[in-house]
Amino acid sequence: MTVPLLSAEGVSVRFGETLAVDDVSIALRPGAALGLVGESGSGKSTLLRVLLKLQPVSAGRVLLDGANITGASEAGLRPLRRAVQVVFQNPHSALNPRSTVHDPVAEPLRILGGLDRTRLRDRVAGLLTDVGLGAEFLWRYPHELSGGQKQRVCIARALAPEPRPLLLDEPTSALDVSVQAQIIELLRGLRQRHRLSYLFVSHNLAVVRLLCEEVMVLRQGRMVEEGPVGQVLEHPREAYTRALLSSVLPPGITDLLGAEDGS
Repeated sequence: MTVPLLSAEGVSVRFGETLAVDDVSIALRPGAALGLVGESGSGKSTLLRVLLKLQPVSAGRVLLDGANITGASEAGLRPLRRAVQVVFQNPHSALNPRSTVHDPVAEPLRILGGLDRTRLRDRVAGLLTDVGLGAEFLWRYPHELSGGQKQRVCIARALAPEPRPLLLDEPTSALDVSVQAQIIELLRGLRQRHRLSYLFVSHNLAVVRLLCEEVMVLRQGRMVEEGPVGQVLEHPREAYTRALLSSVLPPGITDLLGAEDGS
């Protein structure tokens, strides 16, 4: 069996008397796109922070390439920091208004080292082109960008260290409907070009269907349903999952994506 790139086994997280995550296991395998779905307060964002080693666990363990990193020091987490990147929900708060687009995309490359100024600039320009922007955006400031363009910059920054899995925390929910479709289409293309694995966190099963093959459903910190996304969508076992299915795609988004389901 293929060793997961990133996994958690039997993890629990407690905040005082509240059990935010209750004995959950999750595994992200090479080339996979896994959706993690639940309403607000379901524990999905806490579980994401566990996988990023930003949230200590009360029980269980976190593994990178099969190696236990649960108790690793910050120095011991360097492979994780390079191998795993994340794109958050709100691109507006993710960018420093005083820095040009070049700076946040270049930052992880500077940390890795090995590039002179010219090669660094060229690499940043290439990353911006890869996400549908281009070199003309290098020296623009965040206030000169639309919401979708800001999220593309955040995606370019996440791609800079050449991650294997990319964790996506509701990356479209703060955007207009037409822009949501464009970002989903971009993510689909990036996955094919770079052979990325995705963990896509969302409250919307319908959006997850457009990106993922597998899905896990969380409720009150517990995993209540999992399986192939088509099976879960068409034959949900849990009433909670059926309720989540009422959060359908916004009007027009499927048309903008074009060929979904062979249409």
